[in-house]
Amino acid sequence: MGAILSFFLLGYAVALSFSQPFRVLQVIDGDTILVQIGFRKEMIRLLGVDTPEIKSPYTEEECFGKEASKKTKDLLLKQRVYLLKDKNAPNRDKYGRLLRYVFLEDGKFVNAELIKGGYAFLYILEPLEFGDYFQYLEEKAKEQKAGLWGSCSFLND
Repeated sequence: MGAILSFFLLGYAVALSFSQPFRVLQVIDGDTILVQIGFRKEMIRLLGVDTPEIKSPYTEEECFGKEASKKTKDLLLKQRVYLLKDKNAPNRDKYGRLLRYVFLEDGKFVNAELIKGGYAFLYILEPLEFGDYFQYLEEKAKEQKAGLWGSCSFLND
């Protein structure tokens, strides 16, 4: 899996080298950020992942929501990121957010890091280019009881 993934990600590294990074202005929650793209501010929904909710006017707090949101803030707040669209996914979700993979300037794949650390669930509505990789990372996180997999009792029922 490692060799194939490295080659697969290398292709994206080449694609990313031709795009420009964008400044993260705000982390809304564990899977949604606000970035500056030119003169526009755009909401970005991290593609292929779903983090537990934090308390808001629209949602109740879920187990591990604060931790997931903090992890995303630690990774992304005030950073510059590359955004990558998946050719199999829609451009936007039903709320108008851009659906993207997010990479830090150092190449760290944020969507994958959240799943690997147990901060996010795999969330795939259509076949995604990184779907198998995300599934592999989630299985490993479950085995290791990483993050929410070791902390949220409803997942172990």
